[in-house]
Amino acid sequence: MGLVSDLLPHGKCDVNSIGPFSLNVLDGSNREYLDGDREAVRSHHLRYTQALLFHLSQTRPDVERWGLCADEFGDTGGWPHQLYVRDARRLLGAYVLREHDLVGARPQADVVALGSYNIDIREIERTWRYLPEYHRTAAVFNEGYLSVAVPPYPIPYRSLTPERDDAENLLVPLCLSASHVAFGSVRMEPTLMLLGFAAGKAAAQAARRGVAVQDVDVAALQEELRDAGQALAA
Repeated sequence: MGLVSDLLPHGKCDVNSIGPFSLNVLDGSNREYLDGDREAVRSHHLRYTQALLFHLSQTRPDVERWGLCADEFGDTGGWPHQLYVRDARRLLGAYVLREHDLVGARPQADVVALGSYNIDIREIERTWRYLPEYHRTAAVFNEGYLSVAVPPYPIPYRSLTPERDDAENLLVPLCLSASHVAFGSVRMEPTLMLLGFAAGKAAAQAARRGVAVQDVDVAALQEELRDAGQALAA
């Protein structure tokens, strides 16, 4: 967990998951979020965060002087209203964007936006393993972390559209059709804003022409996006 005094205005900072022991709850409880008791999952994560920060405030002088933001989340005691859910359900659409599409920046004829953030997959669980450099010595190990640099890569319009048999009037720019690994890059807010803009333009064209979203004139859509300043090539 990093504390940087000048990261945000007004003496605020953002805490994240830097290091092997952090605000990430690695006990598998997040798996209950989709179909289980979401409030229970949120409460569990909140309790863990509160306990961790309390412990650090008692043991680390540089943490003790920090507190909750006095001008935010007043109705929830200074704690955020919701979890940051990085990855949950995603569309299974006309094209599933995958890791090799990103790492190799594979061309997409129907590109509507570019992504560029590295593939960033957080740890799955805290477990243990034997250290290879020592004989039968065990150590704590956070399993599942993945960070892979990628070049700017095209995201196809087909990843925003469902299969025609499933729906003809739906566009999904956020929970788009992408693998878990690919979504670890696509999920960045600037990329989602670009996809949302493209989806809005496509929806307007589909409504204006009275066609299914799968029948949008992609060439015309790309021209409109370029005219608006959206980059479709690196």
